Amino acid sequence: MASVSLEPIERRPLVTRWLRPGWPLYLTLTVLLGAWQGINQIIGMRGMSHLVLWQPFVWEISSVIIIAALVPAVLRLEGRFPLDARPRGRIVAVHVASALVFSFTHTAGMVWIRKLVYALAGKHYDFGNVYIGAFYELQKDAITYLIILVVAFAMREFRVRRAGELRASQLAADLSTARLEHLTAQIEPHFLFNALNAISNRMREDVDAADRMITNLGDLLRAAYDTGNQMRVPLARELEWLRGYAAMMAERYRGQLTFELEVDPGLEAISVPRLLLQPIVENAFRHGLGSGRGTLSVDVRRTGTRLRYTISDDGVGLSGTSVTPGTGLSNVSRRLELMFGGDHELTLAARQPRGTVVTVSFPASSESAAP
Repeated sequence: MASVSLEPIERRPLVTRWLRPGWPLYLTLTVLLGAWQGINQIIGMRGMSHLVLWQPFVWEISSVIIIAALVPAVLRLEGRFPLDARPRGRIVAVHVASALVFSFTHTAGMVWIRKLVYALAGKHYDFGNVYIGAFYELQKDAITYLIILVVAFAMREFRVRRAGELRASQLAADLSTARLEHLTAQIEPHFLFNALNAISNRMREDVDAADRMITNLGDLLRAAYDTGNQMRVPLARELEWLRGYAAMMAERYRGQLTFELEVDPGLEAISVPRLLLQPIVENAFRHGLGSGRGTLSVDVRRTGTRLRYTISDDGVGLSGTSVTPGTGLSNVSRRLELMFGGDHELTLAARQPRGTVVTVSFPASSESAAP
């Protein structure tokens, strides 16, 4: 039976960690940098009769390799003792001591590599005066260490700021989703109250019609429950709900209301906001066709990348110059704003010769909603 190692990555052998993605590229770039500096050394020493071409490459590559090996340690140290941490004196002392260790390790490591390579080539490497050479390397290493620290600090600040921006963006998205869910859920009790009120009124006139309305209402609530956790549904599901609601209202005013629905072919699977049409149609039945007589038409068209709903009735029309949206239309407007920002349209206008027309337009989703 095969076994799976649960050993943390940090405790695996060093070679295993160095072979992770990124390290081969890092080492390759290190060697290339050393080779580039070696070429510059050769150019600077051109004309010297004692120059051996391979030696400048050994000098520079050995130096760069040791620095590259020390960089992860400096990055980790900066993570434990950040430059912007307090007390400042302690941070400065830690990094000054670390810079001295960095320089000593760098100098000792590159000298050891050079002596080893020279010995393999049958040569002798002379570092010269130890104190002068160490001081010379210390000056350069102090600048190198400071550059690594500043880069580490900048990288850490970038990650912190980026993480903060992502958290803020996620919180904003979660808040918008919560608001959208609340607004969508708000439609159902509002609809249910109005539907029960219509059934109650019909009960006094025609018990059989009221019974059919209750059956229609049950079907609508079942459909609403099936898609209760979805903000978007296929257009076919939205139209199914709309037909059921229209059938229930037709029972309320039997033989007096006409409902017309026209949809461009091939749009059934497109993703649309859930329960967006129903509040507008309900508003038309209650206010525009409050007398129970007339025709209500719903057109669903796609123009380019946009989907357009047009809901019109031949009822009493708009009164006055200003219109105050009720619960249904206000809910629709807020949901459109949350889902599409400013890239949507919701207008109410007078219909000639009488009645009202409501137009809703928003981007057509490029993805089909799950049925």
